[in-house]
Amino acid sequence: MGSTRRSFTEEYKASAVGLVLDDGHSIAETARNIGVHEMTLGKWVKKARDSGGKRPEKPLS
Repeated sequence: MGSTRRSFTEEYKASAVGLVLDDGHSIAETARNIGVHEMTLGKWVKKARDSGGKRPEKPLS
């Protein structure tokens, strides 16, 4: 059986990355708290760092 791939908005990703970069939470802790895989969040953080940290400012709801 195939699995269903989840998708996340850019605002959601930016908020999650903000928890790591701005608030100083670890990737592992944040990933557990928001229910995404640690590697997924790590990729989002790496992409944000590589792009100079430019991301929209929206909190997680």
